[in-house]
Amino acid sequence: MTNYRFDEDFDYFIEKFGEPHDSVPIPESVIEAYRDKLPEQLFVYWRALGACGFHNGLLWMVNPAEYQDLLDMWLDGTSFESRTDLSVIARNAFGYFYVWSKGKGKVITINPNLNIVFFNPENDANNFSNSEEDFDMRCFWAFSNAKFLDETDESEKPLFARALKKLGQLKSDEIYGYKHRLALGGKEDLSNLDIVKLEVYHNIAQQMEPPQIITLD
Repeated sequence: MTNYRFDEDFDYFIEKFGEPHDSVPIPESVIEAYRDKLPEQLFVYWRALGACGFHNGLLWMVNPAEYQDLLDMWLDGTSFESRTDLSVIARNAFGYFYVWSKGKGKVITINPNLNIVFFNPENDANNFSNSEEDFDMRCFWAFSNAKFLDETDESEKPLFARALKKLGQLKSDEIYGYKHRLALGGKEDLSNLDIVKLEVYHNIAQQMEPPQIITLD
């Protein structure tokens, strides 16, 4: 019988993305606060790894309590603003937020570069049991793909590895952000990227233009 470090799905994720780095413990008080909002499977990872980065900062497992104000800001004035079941569980190197709903899975992805809130109604219609939601959480990590977490330039060439080499590795509160907003004519190009504070970048994005809600088919 195979001995897994976590489970076969998360072990597969670590095999692809490497060992975690920049780990910060997530307090038990946060786990208790989110017990009715997130699946138990995620708490297993939190207790073992904390909030941390993977693959040199391409993907981060986050403490949702530290992201709640930013999430509320993005959803303010939208049809999601009154929902209390939404939590940021992860983000990528370019500031995308991956938002989980209790019993449903990942229902929202927020792209701060284009000010788009992507909504998945199919996932939002789920009504998972606890065991089904635990499995869906395992799948979220197992099926994470470095290619789709990356940004591309105007020639469709991936940016992350080049940004890492040019600008250095990100800290837990940093992202690779565009110095000149794309909506204002900035280019999707390595020369337009810099390391910026995540919170500041998201705040500026919100102030520049209201988010567009796109419902996925």
